[in-house]
Amino acid sequence: MRNINGNKALISNIGDDTLSIIDLNSLCEIERIDLAKDCLKRWDKKPSMGPHHIVGDFNKGYLYISNSLNCSVCKYDLITNKIVDSVFVGSCPCHLQLNKKTNLLYVSNEDSNSISVINVKDMNLQTQIPVGEMPHDIRLSKDGKKLYISNFRANSISIIDTTTNYKDGCIYTNFNPYHMKLSKDGKMLYIVNTNYSNSRKGSITIIDREELKVVDRIEVGKTPTDIAYGNNEEYLFVSDIELNMVHVVDFKTKKVVEKLNTGKMPLCVQVDNLNKYLLTTNIQDNTLTIINLDKLNLVKNIKVGSEPTSILCV
Repeated sequence: MRNINGNKALISNIGDDTLSIIDLNSLCEIERIDLAKDCLKRWDKKPSMGPHHIVGDFNKGYLYISNSLNCSVCKYDLITNKIVDSVFVGSCPCHLQLNKKTNLLYVSNEDSNSISVINVKDMNLQTQIPVGEMPHDIRLSKDGKKLYISNFRANSISIIDTTTNYKDGCIYTNFNPYHMKLSKDGKMLYIVNTNYSNSRKGSITIIDREELKVVDRIEVGKTPTDIAYGNNEEYLFVSDIELNMVHVVDFKTKKVVEKLNTGKMPLCVQVDNLNKYLLTTNIQDNTLTIINLDKLNLVKNIKVGSEPTSILCV
């Protein structure tokens, strides 16, 4: 069994079909898992997989990985150290959410405008749910009854009732909703609105889940991509893929109070489970940036695989 107990982070590297295991005590990569190598027995030739996102059920010893390039989701056994099953879903699967109570895995298919629902016990595809154009990120409510989907091209958030798998509403947000984060109490949804135009800034849209309406909007950065917060939600940390930095937003004043340098083209941002470090994956220079949360200073850039995307802290 691979040693991912303790203070570790798993990084999906979409460019070379690998997962990096980072020890957050020693701040170094301790292993790199070659997913495509595990698939050689399943296909005639080494496939291009493109691992985009990871979720884990560590009590049962499994990882679930969305593979954007071959339109699949695979099940990785941490005890036998290999892929034990996979299922094809929609086109360009991106983000995952796992409901451990129901054993259902939700997958956003960016190029086929749908959500796949998989029973992870037998990796059986149960249904495909149509949503808005270019669904990217998905978030499951704390009770597991609602699924929220950011539709990048439709400028909207779709809501799915997971008890029926039917759409339960739609909220129009600011342009290009990309990554999302639920507030700690689950009442608010923070949405990153990224931007590819010089005529406007990026922003964070805040939606009240109970009222189903936009309650606030914060301008931030040039091309923000992801959002995280620490234990007390005093600050929001927003990665900016064009400016090579993380913006620190004071939640009370709604102002940027600090700008932290990262590697090149930071995509995802995450706070570790001990609330000690802020992590960003940098897709242009293939690094993971480590930032000290107390001092808000750069600690280290760690080399990982090619084009790192998501972060799963263990």
